Amino acid sequence: MKQQRKMKRLLSRSALMLTAASFLTLPLATSAFAGKEGVFLSDSVYFTLDKVALSAGADDGSLRFSLGLNNNSSSPVDFNNYGVKVIDTNGVSYTAKLSEKVNGRVKAGETGTFKFTSEIPSNLTPGQLKVDIFEWNYNTMHDVGALSVEAAMEEAGQSVHQQAAINLQELDSTYADDAVVTAELGNSYKVYKDGAWLVYTDLTLENLSNSTLKLPDALELNLQDSKGLTYNAQFISGSGQNLLPQQPVKTTIQTAVPAALEANGLSLLFSPKGKVKTTVLGSLNVANSFVVGKIGGGTQYPNADLSGLEIATTWAAASKQSDGLHLQANVTLTNKSDGIITIPNLSASFQAIRSSVAVTSADNAVRTSYLSPNESTTFRFSGILPAGLNTDALQLVVSEKQGGAGNSNTQANTGTGTDTGTGSGSSDTGNTGNSGNSASSKTASLPVSITTLAGAGQGAEVSSYTSAEDYTIGTPFKLTSNNLIDSNIDVSLVELGMSENSDFGFKTIVAKYKLTNKGTTSLNLPDFQTDLTNDEGYTYSGARQSTVAKSIAPNTSYVLNYSYMVPGTETADKLALNLYDANRLAIGSYKAAVQPVPTTGAVSLYPFSIAINDYTVSATYSKDQSYAYRLRLDLDVKRQEQVVTDANFSSLVFEVVDSEDRLLSTKSMSFIGQDKIMSGIQFIDFGSIKSEQLNTNVKINLYEVVSTPNGDAKRLIKTLDM
Repeated sequence: MKQQRKMKRLLSRSALMLTAASFLTLPLATSAFAGKEGVFLSDSVYFTLDKVALSAGADDGSLRFSLGLNNNSSSPVDFNNYGVKVIDTNGVSYTAKLSEKVNGRVKAGETGTFKFTSEIPSNLTPGQLKVDIFEWNYNTMHDVGALSVEAAMEEAGQSVHQQAAINLQELDSTYADDAVVTAELGNSYKVYKDGAWLVYTDLTLENLSNSTLKLPDALELNLQDSKGLTYNAQFISGSGQNLLPQQPVKTTIQTAVPAALEANGLSLLFSPKGKVKTTVLGSLNVANSFVVGKIGGGTQYPNADLSGLEIATTWAAASKQSDGLHLQANVTLTNKSDGIITIPNLSASFQAIRSSVAVTSADNAVRTSYLSPNESTTFRFSGILPAGLNTDALQLVVSEKQGGAGNSNTQANTGTGTDTGTGSGSSDTGNTGNSGNSASSKTASLPVSITTLAGAGQGAEVSSYTSAEDYTIGTPFKLTSNNLIDSNIDVSLVELGMSENSDFGFKTIVAKYKLTNKGTTSLNLPDFQTDLTNDEGYTYSGARQSTVAKSIAPNTSYVLNYSYMVPGTETADKLALNLYDANRLAIGSYKAAVQPVPTTGAVSLYPFSIAINDYTVSATYSKDQSYAYRLRLDLDVKRQEQVVTDANFSSLVFEVVDSEDRLLSTKSMSFIGQDKIMSGIQFIDFGSIKSEQLNTNVKINLYEVVSTPNGDAKRLIKTLDM
């Protein structure tokens, strides 16, 4: 079938003779051609090759070039006495046709320029081609010489392009003979959107004529797979505008395709409307245009207006949770040019290439509109896909909203994709484009990169620890933009401690988070979720303290406590601290480890520190055969930072236990109020300890206690031997 189409195409072009433009003459300067290869008719008359463009399509290619006839003699030279053809290294020749009607007589001291086009096989390289010049002598040809295509292209710094040259007169006879538009292939992206698989293909159109053109409605584009099946493509960006002469214009086409479509053997065909089965005006091999990057790899941003901008998925993580597979990714834009670049408006989606499911994400962080040279900005995206998916089959699709750059702070429409088996798993709400050759809506989002998430984890068994960011205790988290935590609130981890509950066979980790209001008005206290994941993938949910304040005053900080129940075997030296918004979407993941309690010196109970300088214990015996103990403490209590503490803050509990860790008596004290613990000498009384409960090795344990919905969470601070 391809051979039949090719033959019909050649027949349809057999009468092609592009119409006249103007005859270009320039004053001849010998120095202008210094170093350029030439074919000499005499010492003062010679041919040169210039403006060579070699295009490779899917089934055939084209060679376009300008032949200069340099006349430095004292009399005119008639180009009509000469002919031109293209030859390859095997001696096969290809017809070269003038693409302009020009006056063939070149005056003395001038240079005549003659533009040609030749159809050649697509597999020929510049090194295999020459432009051969011959002289007509009574209907016979006398070879004059040949010019190297490769040498002319190297001199001009040109390379072979994936292009198709479309003569618009073959579609509409009202177009001029020289109405030729080239379509150069850019990148292609396969994206699951609005319940369908779509292929987006970037094309650069260039008008080779000398007058402004528009693509005719009679032009039809189709993708054809290796089985010969065709899928209609539509322009959704850039095609409705005027094509100015010699001015490239980027356009994008969209094609709805089956989920199982393979890129191998895929071609883009240009045909008269309704005649794709019989007439192909040009074709491009699309198979190699699908570019899927890897995590950490950067590439040039696919927009000529943003030259020098690099885009890279610098980090990605996957973590299996009870509600699905949580995905996170950072996409970094870096300005590697010497000028200022406008930041494009980016969004993203996570898609499963074998399951027809996707979920969208947006980063609404406030950022500047421009990047200075060597400056970077990072977009953070997150989403939840079904838990059974494997990261090897997941991709991150980054798209740019058309119709304006810079940051948009509109609310993101995020959701969880669900594989229903009917291809309706996408939660994307973007515009899929318009029909025909009309330009797309200004609000359309078009893909600019796809990254495989292979390596972000090991499918359903992944752990978020290895992909969590390094973190220093006390520094604000770099949270993904979200609608839960106001941008004027800084959140940081200020303390992480663990103690063992021997009676119940588990340990308790207590985390303290400091929330700081940097704004000028009171802000609501955010109710974020959190959990801990160890390096083996085990996850422990956090329980927030039972009672908290409703708001934070401006220029103040507040401490929130979360507790985590962990197995007795947990060492907690390698933990990922994960924070989530109200929709259980990750907004940050950070490496953490519990802080050991110092054996000497002050102990931190943020925002306080307590040092026990000295202590003594005395006992009295009562008539009811019970004992009372009095603990005398010499304390040094300091406030580390001016952080708001209220009745909801943690308390100190003193427990008297015997050698079997049985509780004999207890006493609670707070950091606020009339009987608060303070620096200096303090007495704590423990009474009603029966004599039969006593044995040797009685001791007093000092705990920090936080009230949670799961009960009191205790952290052992100190043990005082009696």
